[in-house]
Amino acid sequence: MQLDATTLSLAIACGVAAGVLAGLFGVGGGIIFVPTLVLIFSFHQLDAQATSLAAIIPVALIGAWRQNTEHLVYWRGAVIMGVGAAFGVLIGAEFALRLPEATLSRVFGMVLLLVGGEMIISSIRKLQAGRAATS
Repeated sequence: MQLDATTLSLAIACGVAAGVLAGLFGVGGGIIFVPTLVLIFSFHQLDAQATSLAAIIPVALIGAWRQNTEHLVYWRGAVIMGVGAAFGVLIGAEFALRLPEATLSRVFGMVLLLVGGEMIISSIRKLQAGRAATS
């Protein structure tokens, strides 16, 4: 990625938007950074995924710190999930390095659709349960 003034400004703006969404929804780099890098900055899928892993470090640290000021972070669960994720990312990275880029991109898109669909269904069920409880 060439860092001329326009690209640098766009990258900063995308970073701010991603940070706002990460703070608002607790989402990680994969959901926000990867599509941004691929669609706006024309990164290859694997490059975008690798860059996203590095870019999310300050976002995760600052976001966790801020949420912890409100005592919202369940540290035991975070550590347990983090240890599991540390091993899992090694396995996932190996698969990502071996898959053809087109396959990796399609699988990534399908995961986003499945997760998004599940979140929509879950929120509809919660809304319906809330309405039923107040009826």
